[in-house]
Amino acid sequence: MRKKLALSVFSILITLLFAEVALRILGIGAIGRGSAWFAGGNHPRFLFQPDPLSGYTLRPGFQGQEIAQSKEFDVPVAIDGQGLRVQPHPAPPQPRILVAGDSMTFGEGVPADSTYPAVLERTLGVHVDNAGVPGYSSAQMVGRLRRYLPLLHPRVVVMTLSPTWDLGRCASPFVYKGGYIVGQGYVDRLILLDGNLYLRETRLPVLGTATAYAERYSNLARIALPSLADAARKAIHKSTRPEVSTAADVEPTARNLQEAQRLASQAGAAFLAVMIDDRGTEFRQDRDLLQARLQQLGVPFVAADDLIPSARWPGLRYPVDSHWNAAGHRAMGEALAPRIKPLLAAPPPGSPGAPPALEN
Repeated sequence: MRKKLALSVFSILITLLFAEVALRILGIGAIGRGSAWFAGGNHPRFLFQPDPLSGYTLRPGFQGQEIAQSKEFDVPVAIDGQGLRVQPHPAPPQPRILVAGDSMTFGEGVPADSTYPAVLERTLGVHVDNAGVPGYSSAQMVGRLRRYLPLLHPRVVVMTLSPTWDLGRCASPFVYKGGYIVGQGYVDRLILLDGNLYLRETRLPVLGTATAYAERYSNLARIALPSLADAARKAIHKSTRPEVSTAADVEPTARNLQEAQRLASQAGAAFLAVMIDDRGTEFRQDRDLLQARLQQLGVPFVAADDLIPSARWPGLRYPVDSHWNAAGHRAMGEALAPRIKPLLAAPPPGSPGAPPALEN
């Protein structure tokens, strides 16, 4: 019996060894920039730095490459001394537009001169500052406005977001760890090994750490352990997200946009909230709820689907990564420009001739 057991164990070890060798030869499960197991996702390490107000922010002076896990893009990224994404500025410094948002505004997946803020600048002939930060919630975007409004004195402020994504990010924002941004719920389970973060696949103290080290050194472990852990978690836990959102769920986003409008108005700037394109039933439900609330609060908004026909959108995103591609940014910038142009020409809020402020 002992011999049979020993033979079985030996056979399993040999099988695992051959599987590991085969995976390494084929490059399956390899670790590196752009791989599914790289902590930064599409982002290079140290693109971000800690920030006491928002948890993290862009690192001034950074230069690197955005590499998609889907292999759909590999583009340079640079951050200027003020913490904004570097882009060409053919327009004079004033008047200017300040655009806040998450990775869509930042332009994840496209060169700096192809982002929709850059397209806006070329289309309108007005200086546009790109204050987008990947992963930001609307609350963090408001913090971004508090910093840049007194520095840049924009004429117009645009804030772009997804109601659905923002719902989750307001409840559980991304946080900084080891040069990367990670989900708040995972931050205490990640270990930094050789410049990358690996997940303790279980909360058991010794076994969890062992799984992280196994994923660091084994292609087979990187493939097998997450799948096994996900299956176990799904069997034990159920999603806490309601099947259908309610008005209360989008209230934090609505209040953040109201605060952004208030800050912009105080700084003498017009404000416009922009909802990204439709991604399915959940997106539509959340967007409808948010837009109804913004109407009540008197916050001006526009939806990307009201600017560009929905049938065009699949061709304006990367099929796997789903961020807007260069054509999507171009279409968005050109479609948004006519909505922003009247705001540039209008008297600043609070000045003689400006329309009275709405009572929120």
